[in-house]
Amino acid sequence: MRITQGDFLTVRGSFYGVAWGDYNNDGRPDLFQPQVDETSGLPSYLYRNDGGGTFTRVGAGTALDGTFNSNAGAWGDYDNDGDLDLFVSCAWPPTPQTGRPNLFYRNDGNDTFTRLTSLPANDPENQGGASTGCQWGDYDNDGWLDLFVANRFGNDFLYHNNGDGTFTKVLDSIVVNDGADSWASAWGDYDNDGFLDLFVGNFDSANFLYHNNGNDNHWLKFRLIGTRSNRAAIGAKVRLHATINGQSFWQMREVSGGDGLMGQNSLHVHFGLGDATNAELVRIEWPSGTVQELENVASNQFLAVTEPGGEPRLAATRENGPVQLTLTGKQGSRYAIETSTALPNWTRVGLTVTVTNQSGAATFPAPGASKDGQRFYRAVWQ
Repeated sequence: MRITQGDFLTVRGSFYGVAWGDYNNDGRPDLFQPQVDETSGLPSYLYRNDGGGTFTRVGAGTALDGTFNSNAGAWGDYDNDGDLDLFVSCAWPPTPQTGRPNLFYRNDGNDTFTRLTSLPANDPENQGGASTGCQWGDYDNDGWLDLFVANRFGNDFLYHNNGDGTFTKVLDSIVVNDGADSWASAWGDYDNDGFLDLFVGNFDSANFLYHNNGNDNHWLKFRLIGTRSNRAAIGAKVRLHATINGQSFWQMREVSGGDGLMGQNSLHVHFGLGDATNAELVRIEWPSGTVQELENVASNQFLAVTEPGGEPRLAATRENGPVQLTLTGKQGSRYAIETSTALPNWTRVGLTVTVTNQSGAATFPAPGASKDGQRFYRAVWQ
């Protein structure tokens, strides 16, 4: 069904890289539309999602109105205060080669944002970038989101988050010294070694893929599997509490369908843990409203977590041995296993499985699997 109401569908201007992000933590994704029109001076637009298919424009007449000539926006909680902040990449005027400064907004709550003047958006060298794609990612696993900005002219930008409200521009990395006409970028741990790698898409030239060689910092990764929510868990928030380098604080990531410009980060939720060997608490806020908590999660793991409250699921595998069943259900729940050779008649096999691990899955031999040509199984919650 095509939605036909809402002034964000009819506002004037040119838009490239729209970005969804739940900036006010009400569980509904909000919409930022950066304005790329370089001649009219029209503003960008931020719309708060009020539910029921209605949106309200916020930020009119504030610092957010200064985001014209903008290519893309990227949401990320750079200061670890629990809400999403906004970086906006800008291009031209006055000329494509000189560009204009990028923009950086701190989320102050209550639909208000402060434009920051001492962060990477106002790096003097940044004014010559004609910036396009931008993405947040904790590339060094220190617990603070860093920022990559692609540029059409000159070198790309990489800003290291110092964890005190300031950033350091990285100058000695191959990531920022491969000049090209760069448009899109995306962070993703393609080899599952716990460190974010970087892909940069270029116009009319070879693209760049950078492998992250890592360091000694710890990490945690999650793949969220929705049951009551959407399968990919788009819109879910994951909050992690850990003590890193003697400092105890929360981090927050939101599973997003993509922001920046023509790019999307991995749907895997990635956290850097620095010297912490475990996360004291992981809280998952599912789009359905379900809140799931995991305690004392050891670092350096890639965990698949299934949303509780959905129907249990069984999957069968066989690798040079008996058939194994994997039950995915609600952590802490018990399920009776039933079997059938000719549906719809089911018989309990006297096996009760309790899901105890943090991933919400339990694996066990399939009872009676070798006795018949075919056999069906199901799990019944108790």
